[in-house]
Amino acid sequence: MASSSRLAFGAARRPTPLAPWFPEARIPPVTSVRWAATEAGKGAGAQPNEASAQADKDVAPPATADEEAQSLKEKVKMGEVRRLVQLARPERKTIGLAIGLLCISSGVSLSIPLGIGRIIDIFSGQSTGLPVSVPAAAGLLALFFAVGAGANMGRTILMRISGQRIVARLREAAYANVLKQDIGWHDLQGQASKTASVSTSSAAPAEAKTTAVATTKDTGVRSTGDIISRLGSDAGIVGESLTRELSDGLRAVVTATVGIGAMLWISSKVTAVMLLIVPPISVAAVFYGRFLKQLSRKTQKAVGEMVAVSEERLGAIRTVQAFNAVEPTETRRFKEKVDKVFELAKTEAWASGLFFGGTGFAGNATVIALLTYGGTLVARGELTVGQLISLLTYTVYVGSSLAGLTSFFGTIMKGLGASSRIFELLDARPLTVKLGVGRPLPVTTPPRRLTFDNVHFSYPSRPHAEILRGVNLTIEPGTIVSIAGGSGSGKSTLANLLVRYYDPTQGRVMYGDDDIRDYTAESWRQRIAIVPQDPALFSTTIAENIAYGRPDATRAEIEEAARLANCGFIETLPRGFDTQVGARGAQLSGGQRQRLAIARALLQKPRILVADEATSALDAASESLVNEAIANISASHQLTTILIAHRLSTLKTADTVVMMENGVVAEQGSYEELAREGTRFNYLVRSQLLGGPPPATTGTKSEVLRP
Repeated sequence: MASSSRLAFGAARRPTPLAPWFPEARIPPVTSVRWAATEAGKGAGAQPNEASAQADKDVAPPATADEEAQSLKEKVKMGEVRRLVQLARPERKTIGLAIGLLCISSGVSLSIPLGIGRIIDIFSGQSTGLPVSVPAAAGLLALFFAVGAGANMGRTILMRISGQRIVARLREAAYANVLKQDIGWHDLQGQASKTASVSTSSAAPAEAKTTAVATTKDTGVRSTGDIISRLGSDAGIVGESLTRELSDGLRAVVTATVGIGAMLWISSKVTAVMLLIVPPISVAAVFYGRFLKQLSRKTQKAVGEMVAVSEERLGAIRTVQAFNAVEPTETRRFKEKVDKVFELAKTEAWASGLFFGGTGFAGNATVIALLTYGGTLVARGELTVGQLISLLTYTVYVGSSLAGLTSFFGTIMKGLGASSRIFELLDARPLTVKLGVGRPLPVTTPPRRLTFDNVHFSYPSRPHAEILRGVNLTIEPGTIVSIAGGSGSGKSTLANLLVRYYDPTQGRVMYGDDDIRDYTAESWRQRIAIVPQDPALFSTTIAENIAYGRPDATRAEIEEAARLANCGFIETLPRGFDTQVGARGAQLSGGQRQRLAIARALLQKPRILVADEATSALDAASESLVNEAIANISASHQLTTILIAHRLSTLKTADTVVMMENGVVAEQGSYEELAREGTRFNYLVRSQLLGGPPPATTGTKSEVLRP
């Protein structure tokens, strides 16, 4: 059976070293030696044809696209195998103990055929009697079998526990890595993602810091539901492959090896007949396992798509029901995904049925052949009846072990298919904003000026659509700045860059004299609090939601932040701050959710507060109180406040109003200055108040600035 294992994995072996934990380093970049030789020939004064001819003599022809693709598949396959072994390495002591218990239990099981044969020969008079009495022999056998049962029980427990520990570590690592990905990575779920690298060389001028596209690759991730499927079912399959199935596979190897050895010791002639079946079954197992691996990956992908559809639709159940899309739209869409999984399951059922049916028939045919040939040897006196019974019993053991090995091989292939999906999560790298890169921003750093210096930006999901086209803006510390503009003008994008959800594709965002990319994203975000237009609340209490950014906050601090954000509605709730808000805050109104988000931001005691339409769902009285609270906090704590808003009441509270159009700053000044007749801001305000058309944007900076 060792040969079958070599046959299964040998095709994937190549001399190229791999770096299995870093997929970008797995396959060395393919370089054209012929091209290099040609260029070298040109530089040496040789004719191009001569250099090319010399290169053709010295260098093998370049691999075709199919050959390179096949080589890539084989190298990646071996990388997955090595990484699976790495996952089990922390459990090597436990697994080693389990293997020891496996040897004990297998030894007990494998002694049974010899004992049965000996007893039959004794009773048939073909062997001498028992050295002990029958009751004593029965007692010894019972003790012997009890030891084997205990060893088997210990093996099962140890392997199951090890498997669950591996699954737990795998899920935790994958989940933690997903959380570390920047927003650009999440935006590109299901698309061809572009891995970006940021040039931070100290030798280059600060103005040269740009985000450059380095490579393009398919992340393979489809949606949040697909990620959940990978963390759930895929991780479970990998864990079972590494522990329970590995244990059963090792048991099958030991049983088959020792069984064949015992058969050779009893009769090499009969054993030779039995061994004729091993090569064809081994070859069939290799092809079956490879097919099962590919099918497993397709199945897990289909399951991920099914989970994604259900997760998305159930999360938007109000919209589904409001548009009467339950029947037939959504049920049909989900049924299509379920049917796809079912069809793949049927394919696996047919493949498994054909394979195990064929191997079972071959095994039964082998037993018939052994019985016929062995009976002939018994008639000749070359075998005893007991020996023939032992041979037949060992044949059943070996046959069961071969079937177990083929099942084990198939499950391992399924584990490889599932592991590749998990490894995609482990291998994911942020596109631009990487955690832990840069120097920490000290907490004691005094407030500084914020500067947008010729900032250009395109979202990773739309790299050719430039949202910001050279923004130049200075915000003094401790001031309140309102940013206004029509839809798509780039207002919210400025907030996204400030929080470092993304980095500029060109230009800089400065904090004092430092580019904010010089700081770690974690320390920078400690200085900023954001109140989004659609705040996200978690399925926990009001107090825990407010303290999300500061888990160590006292109840008094939480209540004070709620008071400043005008969250008086909390007092009317039966359990007050201990009230559960439901999934995504479903138990609260939109205005209540926004006020909790404001309280959460204020509790963080930031240096910079970014409010993206934070008061859009509040009534006039609540909005006035919140704006007053923000103004008071800004003045007393030197809080720099950036308000992205449309409401006049919010715009009037600002020290400076910035008018954005077509990705640039069109106008800037106090509210009174921009509200005068003839300004773009005046036109925007009038269009909103009177219901007129929005300001026209034509695409160039000079045209945008025209009133």
